Amino acid sequence: MMLKINLLPYRPARRVAKVNQLFMIWGIVAILGLVAAFLTHKAIEDHIAGMRAQQSNLEAQLKKIDEELGEISRIREMKALIKQRLDLIAQLSGKRDISLRVLDALSLTIPEKAWLTKITTRQDTLELTGKASSNALVADFMRALEASPHLSKVDLTRVARQAKEELDVKEFTITAHIDPPEVKDPKAEEGKK
Repeated sequence: MMLKINLLPYRPARRVAKVNQLFMIWGIVAILGLVAAFLTHKAIEDHIAGMRAQQSNLEAQLKKIDEELGEISRIREMKALIKQRLDLIAQLSGKRDISLRVLDALSLTIPEKAWLTKITTRQDTLELTGKASSNALVADFMRALEASPHLSKVDLTRVARQAKEELDVKEFTITAHIDPPEVKDPKAEEGKK
């Protein structure tokens, strides 16, 4: 039996093997680090692209909502204008036959021994000039006018005795405020139903 002796230096070979092994581990770690960095970068880019797509989608929705809000504000303006016109029409239709109502009220309230010689209207003021046989008839006429639903603030402006005639005739001037009829609010009537 023979002994074999290795005279080659084994330590430097072991050292070289360890260095090669270390370089291989570092290379693998570097490659894994680069792959991880690449995957992280790709994931962040994908996330940013998704956020940008979501942002553009939200901006498109916001633009659409702004257009709808603009349309809603135009509709509200038109609604207010239409309501204003309808109120004006209702007011005018209520005033349309006010002169007939006032003349009807005058014909029903004037006493027998009194007559009107002049009827004048200025905006919402009615001025009546007439003659009566006594002051009591003028007072009765004023009370009857005050009781009318179409007139208010009845005021005797002038009463004087007519000197030219033999009869004792009183000449009078009465002013009154014409009350417009109440316009019924359709919304209030709907609420009652």
